[in-house]
Amino acid sequence: MPSTHHPFSYAIGALALTALLLGLQGCGASTSSDMMEARIGKEFNVTGQWTGDLVDSRYGTHTIYLTLNDDGGGVTGTFAVPTHICLGFEATEGLGGEWHLSVTDGKAAKAPEGTAGDNIFTSVQENSNTGTLNFESPTLIEKITTETGDQLDIDRILYFTLQGDSDSQAGKFSGTWVGPGLHCRTGLQGAIYISRS
Repeated sequence: MPSTHHPFSYAIGALALTALLLGLQGCGASTSSDMMEARIGKEFNVTGQWTGDLVDSRYGTHTIYLTLNDDGGGVTGTFAVPTHICLGFEATEGLGGEWHLSVTDGKAAKAPEGTAGDNIFTSVQENSNTGTLNFESPTLIEKITTETGDQLDIDRILYFTLQGDSDSQAGKFSGTWVGPGLHCRTGLQGAIYISRS
C-alpha cells in the first residue's frame, strides 16, 4: 500500500525536532554559564555591607550589622549589635560615643587550590569563591570595682571566626566584655550567621 505521507511533512518534523534539541541545548548552556559565573572563577572577597544574627549562648539572638573592607585579605571595618545588653549602645557609648565597634586584625583567606570543592583535573578553581573570615575587636582594658571593693583590669575583646563564601558566612564568636551594671562580666560566646546585604 503506498505511503500517504507527503515529503514536506517529513521536512517539517525534522525541523521541529532540530529546534527542540537546540532549545534544550540552549537552556543547558545558559544554566551552565550562570553557574560558572556565580561560583567558578569568582574570587573570594568580603567587602561590603553584611547583616545577620549573633546567637549568644547566654543573651539570646540579636541582629548584627557589619561593614567590611577586604583589601587583599586584610579586613577592616565596623560592626554593631544594637540590642545586645553587652554590645549595644549602653555598653559601647563610652567608646567615643560610637554605636559600633571596630574590626581589627581581620583576615580573609580564599580556600587553597586542590582542596575540598576544587576539581584538580580542571583548569579553573571551583572553590575560589569560598574561604574563611577572621576578625576581632580592639583590645581595651577596663578597670572595674568588684562588689568587695577590689579593682580589677578586664580585657574587652571579641574574636570572630567564620567560613563560607563571598555572600554568606557562618561561624562562632567568643570573648570578654564589660557591660552596664553587673552584666557581661563573664565570657561571651555563641554562633554568628551573616549574609551580604
